Amino acid sequence: MTVYASVEDVAARLGRPVPDDEKPRVLALLEDVSALISEHCTGSWDRTAPPASFKVVACAEVIRWLSVTPGVVSERTGELETQFAASAATSGLSEAAKSGLRRYRRGLSSIRLTTWDPLPEEVLPSGTPNP
Repeated sequence: MTVYASVEDVAARLGRPVPDDEKPRVLALLEDVSALISEHCTGSWDRTAPPASFKVVACAEVIRWLSVTPGVVSERTGELETQFAASAATSGLSEAAKSGLRRYRRGLSSIRLTTWDPLPEEVLPSGTPNP
């Protein structure tokens, strides 16, 4: 599987180095988001040289996922409130990511089908062959 960004790419966008103890998590998240990007982008693009926007989306999603504490659904600073759930919603592409990848997704379209029936004999001018 192709991973569309590196830990260094994420660190450059974070503006700080990724600590050694956090690198395995960042690598795992990069693999996850790369798989989601590959599944989402069903259109035609060069599989050997993916578009640069894949790296942008992969880094943005990893940074977004890093900012969510696992299991925390909502937090509030005033009066300190934290709510937990079985899992936080981080395992999918955001709407912004999907929007950025839209051009690499196969579009849906339809075609109009019609049937052609030969004209009845009485409508055709005399001497015209009926196809």
